[in-house]
Amino acid sequence: MTEEKYADIKPNFIPKILLCGDEREFSSRTGDRQVKIVGHGKISGTFNGQKFDFANEGKLLFNDKIQELPALKDFLQSPAVDYFVFNDIHEFIWFTRNTAKRGFHSFKIITTEEFNSLPQNFFYDVDAETVLMSNLKINAIEELLDIDGYFAHGKLFTKQSNDLTAIDCVSDEPVLPIKENIYTRTYKNLAEVGFKRYGAALIIERTPADFDDIFNRLENISDVIITFAQNNSELEKHLTGKGKDFDLVKSIPTNTGKWYFLNRFKPPQDFAVYVVTHKPTPHEGKLPAGYKIIQAGHALNPDLSYIGDDTGDNISKLNPYLNETTALYWMWKNTSHKIIGLNHYRRFFTDSYNASFSYEKILNKDNALKILKNYDIIVCTLHIGYTQRENIQFAVGKSLTTICETTIKKYLVQSFHADYIDAFNYVLSSKSFYKCNVFITRQNIFNAYCEWLFSFIVDATEEILRTLSPEELVGRKQRAMGFFSEIMPTIWLIKNRLKIKELNLMFLPGI
Repeated sequence: MTEEKYADIKPNFIPKILLCGDEREFSSRTGDRQVKIVGHGKISGTFNGQKFDFANEGKLLFNDKIQELPALKDFLQSPAVDYFVFNDIHEFIWFTRNTAKRGFHSFKIITTEEFNSLPQNFFYDVDAETVLMSNLKINAIEELLDIDGYFAHGKLFTKQSNDLTAIDCVSDEPVLPIKENIYTRTYKNLAEVGFKRYGAALIIERTPADFDDIFNRLENISDVIITFAQNNSELEKHLTGKGKDFDLVKSIPTNTGKWYFLNRFKPPQDFAVYVVTHKPTPHEGKLPAGYKIIQAGHALNPDLSYIGDDTGDNISKLNPYLNETTALYWMWKNTSHKIIGLNHYRRFFTDSYNASFSYEKILNKDNALKILKNYDIIVCTLHIGYTQRENIQFAVGKSLTTICETTIKKYLVQSFHADYIDAFNYVLSSKSFYKCNVFITRQNIFNAYCEWLFSFIVDATEEILRTLSPEELVGRKQRAMGFFSEIMPTIWLIKNRLKIKELNLMFLPGI
């Protein structure tokens, strides 16, 4: 996820104003804020020789007509106007007291002073904010991402009695310290959110086209979107129409519009776990649905009648040096599964506490998807032993370990990932890591990891092959970069905010 991807998600809200007062005075008091004055209102005076007085006759002037209160009510409930703004506080008080006597109240009727205090990016009334806050608890939303900083710009200072919902905020402006009573965490932009998923995402009112755009872009953030639409607006019609990519779960009325809770329609999850092998296996017809055997290093070895890692865009010829990483590259470049994973021909995930091998205990699609509703990635139980640098030195020697480490660091810097050097050093000096390159995760996380890994690991490997002689890369030494590749998932996970689920690995001996 990149910051640029979300750079244009803010809507361009230009409030539509029915103004009671002088336009020049209003402009001088509101500064350079963009508004569209759609009409002028007066509550007493003369128009075309006819007198009107709201207090006595219930009539006022707006839209170049002398009209009664029901007509104003209809106008304020239309999408043609956002606020009826009074320059003069005394006229405002006088008018609202008289409308109250006639049984009418609207949060759209405000003073210029109040208008200046309202959020600039979206239509707002405090009643709607209060209604939403209480309904987050009623609807059991445990984690909410406030994408537009709705509560940051609103009037509430606490969550009141709602202690259930943890709310994070995205705001490119500093948030008042008192808003920490509402927010758990504040991000400067969506890129900082990383891969975290939420029970719901809150977005402010948009045009239908902009709504569809942000709805689609938030696919990896949440399957539930909450938004507001004013009464009779184009967005209201859009949200209640048919043939959309979402299901309207409920709508909650306020004085000026409705809150909409929308569920994303999701097709059946495309699930694939690639079982990497370099030799014949006994697995045909025995693995759970969605498991596919792939032959790594197919370009260099006899065909085993499995999927090969040498079609399309591939690095199959580097398999002697990068091991199962060549199959990982092929999966990245040649598939588009929504849920994707990698296991070994002798190592399979199980959600059983008993790690003795059985085909029946291999993690199946249904159970994997259940886990990924609450977690971002499935990896094997943390392996603890010698430090990773010691493990690699034991396998290939100190000299080659140092050469590979130095080369990888050089290409990390060249690929603009110098910020991973500390994590790289940490894992090399650590006794714990997630071994074997095995995982199951969502497509966007898989793609992000591969984009990072293959921005440097292939170039670093090819430099090792150019600079060292074949005699220096014999036996296990040939796999030096493969051993380094095995620690890369742990390095990447350290730097990224993911919810990790550890599962046992079953080992199948004798093949």
